[in-house]
Amino acid sequence: MRAKKYNIQYENSIKNWDEALPLGNGKLGCLIYGDGPLRFALDRVDLWDMRPHPATKENGFNYKNLVRLVKSGSKEDWEEYERLFDKICSDFAYPTKITAGRMELDFGEPFDSLSSDVDLATATAHISCKDRNIFVESFMSATEYVGVARVRGNFRLQLHVPKYISEQESCGGLQYPQAELVEEDSFTYCVQQTLTDFCYGIIVYRAVGVDCEELYFTIMTGTSEDVSRMVSTAKQELIRVSKVGYQRLKAKHISWWQKYWRLSEISIPDTLLEKTYYRSWYLFASCSRKGFYPMPLQGVWTADNEKRPPWKGDYHHDTNTQLSYQAFLKANRLDEGRVFIDYLWKMKDTFTAFAKNFFGVDGILLPSCSTLDGKPIGGWAHYAFSPTMTIWAIQSFDEYYLYTGDEEFLRSYAYPYFQGVGKAIAGLLEENNGKLYLPLSSSPEIYDATREAYLKPNSNFDLALIKYLYKTLVSYANKLGESADTYISILEKLDDIAIDKEGVVLLDPTQRLPESHRHFSHVMCMYPLHLLNYDTEENKRIYQNTLLHLEQLGTGWWVGFSFAMSAQLYAMAHNGNAAYEKLRMFAKGFVADNGFHLNGDFKNYGFSQWHYRPFTLESLFGYCDALQEMLLQEHQGYLDIFPAIPQEWKKLDFSFRNLRSYNGVLVSAKWRGGRILSIELKASQETEISLKNCFEKEYIYLKAKDGVHCIQAQEGYLHVKLKGGDKKLLYSI
Repeated sequence: MRAKKYNIQYENSIKNWDEALPLGNGKLGCLIYGDGPLRFALDRVDLWDMRPHPATKENGFNYKNLVRLVKSGSKEDWEEYERLFDKICSDFAYPTKITAGRMELDFGEPFDSLSSDVDLATATAHISCKDRNIFVESFMSATEYVGVARVRGNFRLQLHVPKYISEQESCGGLQYPQAELVEEDSFTYCVQQTLTDFCYGIIVYRAVGVDCEELYFTIMTGTSEDVSRMVSTAKQELIRVSKVGYQRLKAKHISWWQKYWRLSEISIPDTLLEKTYYRSWYLFASCSRKGFYPMPLQGVWTADNEKRPPWKGDYHHDTNTQLSYQAFLKANRLDEGRVFIDYLWKMKDTFTAFAKNFFGVDGILLPSCSTLDGKPIGGWAHYAFSPTMTIWAIQSFDEYYLYTGDEEFLRSYAYPYFQGVGKAIAGLLEENNGKLYLPLSSSPEIYDATREAYLKPNSNFDLALIKYLYKTLVSYANKLGESADTYISILEKLDDIAIDKEGVVLLDPTQRLPESHRHFSHVMCMYPLHLLNYDTEENKRIYQNTLLHLEQLGTGWWVGFSFAMSAQLYAMAHNGNAAYEKLRMFAKGFVADNGFHLNGDFKNYGFSQWHYRPFTLESLFGYCDALQEMLLQEHQGYLDIFPAIPQEWKKLDFSFRNLRSYNGVLVSAKWRGGRILSIELKASQETEISLKNCFEKEYIYLKAKDGVHCIQAQEGYLHVKLKGGDKKLLYSI
């Protein structure tokens, strides 16, 4: 189990919450840090203040009015636009993700020396101070909705509620009443009332263990009218779990994680990249789990700094959710990743209502920055209320279908959702001189919150997504035997992707990306939409010159996710050297010792002018996606093994096991002695594989259940038929 090589380890006390030991089970999260007291910062993924911003209730809060105010050109209308659409994320404390608070273990004097670790294989934290005979072991149970800790040493237990919870709104607070702190029998708990009928709290049960104390803790939620029932239910649950016993809970917990780590693995000749990869997948399973909500910006680890979380901890559908759920399919971690698809499906009625009430169209559209319950939370309006962000989000349905080959999923989930979004986008498009355009067009975050953020329609970002939407609908309709005429008609009225005569993909029909910028949304056509593949001489020229243009602009205004996204683009261009270097810059400069992505060049390597450290998760999985795309690609209709390997690896050994490809095929491959040693294919259903002949020999051996066969490459490809349950090994001598 390679993950165990990369345990999170500290030899000294952890002073900052964003370098803490992270634990989580998809519903509950915990950050352990501090040199006295030892702090357990607790969070729950569905802990939100979802009071709507007053502006969202005004009659003018709709897309038609947004378009009018932007196109007006008057100062007064622009100020009204800013008030109504652009500032709703910043001028009210709510809606927002909130954090429960902390459980603190006070052992008296601060620790002089404290060593700690998280064992990735078992998702268990250990903290020890040998000089004072203090030891703590803790995990967030993978099978129960509780946290557990064994503590050796005398300590005082106390609970801490974040200051912003009860501070005045002018200070960024929520103005809640002071929490009620209670100690009775073996329980310590707090109850936090809010300004609605919702309430929540932390509850801890202390039990006597062998030579230690055992703590069982959770975050409870309920209604203000029924606090006693909420507390009583939580008490009963913690007592029940304590009777299961610490060791049995731990054994079940470890069993879950062992199954998770067996799903797939990679082995590459770079410790830094491999460490970042495994720590990222540890964080993924800690904060994204079947049956719960998908991870928002900070997953289950909201900042423990007495303030509201950065960007209110929302669901950002202009990059964050998409990157967060971009890599799980190839990594073969379907259950943990499908939670995002399940969420989008569950919220379909809410998004249908938003399409009607805000955009004024039938179909499905989501607010690009949203709360847990799918309501608008606001942001810069050109992306927070962009209709095409929905297309990027629902690519997850298409990818799930491609990587599983599940025809029933296509029929019952992917196609209906795409139809709903296609209907809504069609309702917004306006015809001009025989071509279709959006009333407003933009590209995420370019030109910040200025008038210039609205580009000449259609921006390449919007255009690529719209083309992808209707191309996918044509493909789905053909597969299901339905008419595709409507979708074909729309495609015929769309412009081509805007590319200048030098082969550089433009920002919109009139301009290149003008400056170093964190977001590469203008090249969505290249990745992840695959409208332009690196497959013809002309397309190769476009890739090379577009990437050259980005290189000329430099990385000065990039953030963490920029390096991951650029590595994805280089992998598509089969430029392993550049993809590798961008991933190394990301892992070296933007990732903390606990695996957290802190968004800025906080270690001051000079990779970017941003030296802050706001914690978000999405870039880690964009990173994993780029690394996996260096190892395996399939989007051009054939398997391409090791398509973007850096030159310095080619004399070394590396491999991967059980990376998932289209139609549910699991692929394993080994590189030894300067060449591909073997490729193994495992199928879950009947399919035929076209494999680029990377063995550099015409005749290849194929080992299957019925023996060894010799097959011949045809025009540079190997063709292998697989039945469900088949496992076939290809190799050369």
